[in-house]
Amino acid sequence: MKQITIGFLGLGLIGGSIARSIRKSFPSCRIIVYSRRKNEDLIQGKEDGIISEIYYDIDSHFSECNIIFLCAPVLQNIKFLSQLKPIINQTCILTDVGSVKGNIHKEVEKLGLESQFIGGHPMAGSEKTGFANSSEKLLLNSYYLLTPCKTTPEESVLFLKKILSGTGAVFATVDAALHDDITAAISHVPHIVAASLVNMVRENDTPNELMKAFAAGGFKDITRIASSSPEMWESICLSNADSIDHFLSLMIDELTKMRSYIAQEQGNEINQFFAASRDYRDSIH
Repeated sequence: MKQITIGFLGLGLIGGSIARSIRKSFPSCRIIVYSRRKNEDLIQGKEDGIISEIYYDIDSHFSECNIIFLCAPVLQNIKFLSQLKPIINQTCILTDVGSVKGNIHKEVEKLGLESQFIGGHPMAGSEKTGFANSSEKLLLNSYYLLTPCKTTPEESVLFLKKILSGTGAVFATVDAALHDDITAAISHVPHIVAASLVNMVRENDTPNELMKAFAAGGFKDITRIASSSPEMWESICLSNADSIDHFLSLMIDELTKMRSYIAQEQGNEINQFFAASRDYRDSIH
């Protein structure tokens, strides 16, 4: 394969993990990165040989790219599209790593970029953020959801998968609207629930913070993701509002149901509630 050039707009945990895996699989490729400001972790990434060049403007340097990964928060990725349209070459593949797809697909259609865009969502992550915490193994055995447009050439999808093959991810193609419902249910609402639980304890703790002091395994396990980036989750919530509202309402219904069972001392219903959740959770591999 002739030398390829891969661009990244933003390079944090997910983008950095992808970049590391690409560098390992394709050692001779060029990896260029846009950063809005100087970042010591990215400078170190260049010294380590992961990054070829760092630029602080989105300019003609990105016209050389075969693929560009949009790795900023969801709303910022959407803004990048109009900046990139007059710059990129006609065969460049645009892809993102955001957990919401409806809005960005609408902008892609508006700009006439359907033949070049493939939505992407690696279903992996961590409460830690930033390039310094990235790892070439982060995506290993995780699902990587793809949402190509109707006019995206199949050869473009195959090329993207080849470039990403070193991640060890499992690829699956889904409709953009279905993707947003799925991620609202299994990712977005759980983050809201975790943050809500932390805030409930924070707002009702004793003056000497005994709840915080005694918080152990169960609380820490269920609230780990509450340590995620507030900026990222603000963007996600605003981008996927309809799907989140739907599944958040269903979540509230479940809590209301359990509250009623407890208030009415319905032991059998309480038992069935926990048994059903246990069985379904145990079936997840």
